[in-house]
Amino acid sequence: MPYIIDGDNLIGSSPDLSGEDPDARSTLIQAVHNFQENRSCNVTIVFDGKPESGLKREDIHSKFCVRYPEFGSSADDEIKLILDTLHYFKDVTLITSDRDLKSYAKKKGAKTINSIEFYFELKRISRRSGKQEEFRKRIDTEVSDGEVDQWMKIFEE
Repeated sequence: MPYIIDGDNLIGSSPDLSGEDPDARSTLIQAVHNFQENRSCNVTIVFDGKPESGLKREDIHSKFCVRYPEFGSSADDEIKLILDTLHYFKDVTLITSDRDLKSYAKKKGAKTINSIEFYFELKRISRRSGKQEEFRKRIDTEVSDGEVDQWMKIFEE
């Protein structure tokens, strides 16, 4: 299921992210990347303005992309352009709270999710992956030969 995300709209809807924070975009990209890996889906995030890297499109990997509009265009214009290039909308989901974009996507046949709802989904996945990582660390703990010998003595008694 491909997701198209109105990046700045999602930042503006997130209680713990701010457009004033210079790290907000990278924080969001990381959170969405965790979501993408968890769901194994295609994700495109579109941000307004000029990209920090100078690239209009950054492919994080084959299923995850960050895009910026051409000079003089907005993220909304870029999202509409992306929607216009798609031919199959049944599985496409647009993440935004922008009424105009939601209406445009629905007319095409795409699903929409409000940014705040998606934010809470990102938080839920982040908590779950954090717990899985903590569990993996406990399982993957290496035990020295001395510790093994010590435990063997305890269990032999």
